[in-house]
Amino acid sequence: MPEGGRTDRERLERDFLPEAEAIFEALAEHLRELEARSAAHEVKPALLNTIFREIHSLKGLAALQGLQPITDLAHDLEELLQRLRLEGTGPAAPEIDLIHEAYDALIRSTRRLSEAGEPEAADDLRRRLRSAAREEDPGAGPPVPLPLDPRVRGSLSEYEERRLDLAARGGCSLFLLRLRLDPEDFDARLRALVRALEERAEVIATVPRFDDDTTSGMLFHIIVSGARDRASIEAATGGVAAEIDLLQEGRPSAPDGSRPGQGEDQGEEIRGVSETLRVPVGRLDELLAQVGDLSIALLALERAARRMGESHPADRDVRELVRQVRALQPRLLGLQRGAIEVRLVPLQQVFGRVGRMVARAAQAAGKEVDFHALGGETELDKAMMDELASPLVHLLRNALDHGIESPDERLRCGKQRRGRLVLTAVPRGRSVMIEIIDDGRGIDIEKVRAVAAAAGLYDAQHSITPDEARELIFAEGFSTSGQVSQLSGRGVGLAIVRRAIRRLKGSIEVRFIAGQGTTFTITTPITMALVPALIVKAAGQRFAIPITTIQENLRIDRARLRREGDRTIYEHSRGPLPLVRLQSLMRCAGETGEGEERFAVVAGSAGHSVGILVDGFLGQQEVVIKPVGRRLRDLPGLAGATDLGDATAVLVLDPEGLIAGRSGERSAV
Repeated sequence: MPEGGRTDRERLERDFLPEAEAIFEALAEHLRELEARSAAHEVKPALLNTIFREIHSLKGLAALQGLQPITDLAHDLEELLQRLRLEGTGPAAPEIDLIHEAYDALIRSTRRLSEAGEPEAADDLRRRLRSAAREEDPGAGPPVPLPLDPRVRGSLSEYEERRLDLAARGGCSLFLLRLRLDPEDFDARLRALVRALEERAEVIATVPRFDDDTTSGMLFHIIVSGARDRASIEAATGGVAAEIDLLQEGRPSAPDGSRPGQGEDQGEEIRGVSETLRVPVGRLDELLAQVGDLSIALLALERAARRMGESHPADRDVRELVRQVRALQPRLLGLQRGAIEVRLVPLQQVFGRVGRMVARAAQAAGKEVDFHALGGETELDKAMMDELASPLVHLLRNALDHGIESPDERLRCGKQRRGRLVLTAVPRGRSVMIEIIDDGRGIDIEKVRAVAAAAGLYDAQHSITPDEARELIFAEGFSTSGQVSQLSGRGVGLAIVRRAIRRLKGSIEVRFIAGQGTTFTITTPITMALVPALIVKAAGQRFAIPITTIQENLRIDRARLRREGDRTIYEHSRGPLPLVRLQSLMRCAGETGEGEERFAVVAGSAGHSVGILVDGFLGQQEVVIKPVGRRLRDLPGLAGATDLGDATAVLVLDPEGLIAGRSGERSAV
């Protein structure tokens, strides 16, 4: 990175990294489509053009910042793409692999920059890219003679001239349109005409020509390849007066109906000025913190105004003050929600990247998988989405390695040769539910028991229930993989996933059917900035518990209590439920008064649910979670602190963390 201290760093974060991230997100989808089309032997010149332009834009951005390693690598990749564009053929498998390798290297270098590091050297990769870019073009030769004005041919770019020659050699029909457009609106009318033409054929070039007759409009020449006939072109002009000349009669189409050199999409859309404003997340955090402080101050003002109203009920000024303060509350709530919503981004930003990862990982593992991503429009806080990326990758790789069988094994089991992997996201109120679904082998309960016993995680003499198997796969050091692969097998993936989801105040569950598939379900708040929480009371203190971490709330029926050793069990309709007091988990002073109503918050993972006893429920409230001091930071089960509006700090709890941190505790009612 060029020297210059803080100024250069700020410029890098402002001008390069956000734009580079947007380019990488678009490239991920386009490279995935390129690989799929190449595997199907489909040629789509417009797709190669798009990828070429994106790499060219990245190179220009890097050059402006003086990032020479990224500039050089992008340039060498651009040269390979240029060769493929000029040839008009789809890349072969080795070229696809080389393009993906260069893409990954560019991402790594950019990520190192974001971490205040230096871009990595890629000398060997650059050498291989240059070698691939210099391969001889077997179709090279003198251009096919066409009845084309030399001035028009002389205005073509190298790429346009090459595409024209390939279309002529391939026997495509070629037409030349000459038309005049009014200078006042020629831009919009030309764009509309090109879009209409591209629905029927490939627009090879649009060449403006200037002549002496400027009074009747601007003259344009448009070369079109692969149109069915003159009538289809006339239909596309939409009434625009145009002269249409036939440059070459097309040969009959191939049996499958394809036309060599014909593009399938509508080309590049000419865009105006961007309507997107990039704002650093740190500024949004600061704005939200100020709005949160303002909310707390307004609650204090509201209480003071209410007391004044009770003391001076006849005072008109006091009544007006109370009315105005109450009118401010919904407006402030709207401001708070607005500050949160500007942080929300569609999950498609992650879905596009993981889709490419799945395709490459499946290929490396020798498996055939159809990947489907649904609900990418679902929005999530930017910070939450970044934290979720790693758990999603772990789960998808786990599905590919442990879930989806090899093609031969699937055929032996009576399944389709290609596996199916689905990633979905749907909003659930103020939460988001994400599912990773595969149609693989599911989870073998007996294998889980044997592996857990060998690792000392389970007593080999006891049978195992499905709920216990679900819990064991999240244990540290557990793995059913017999060897470490590029995808998984080190026995840390699912344990890491659970910890990451807990940090987001969310939960993760797994369902499976042996031989048919597995589903992982993640539920998290839309944002950590404003979290819906249940306010409870225990031992004379108030606590906040995020709603997403709670399975259900219970009012205890004492007739359904029983003792089991040193534990108290509640006979729940879904099975025995162990109970433990919140004050015991938190080591709070004070006891529940005799005869008081008793309630429980049910939390924990599937098969290991626990009812946390509290003295009462005080209601629900959306809270802003703030970090706690160094002395409390490492306490298990403590998510942070919040202010409920009365200028006193209230601890925000993580029930699963509480249960895990005090698993040896027992409490009686």
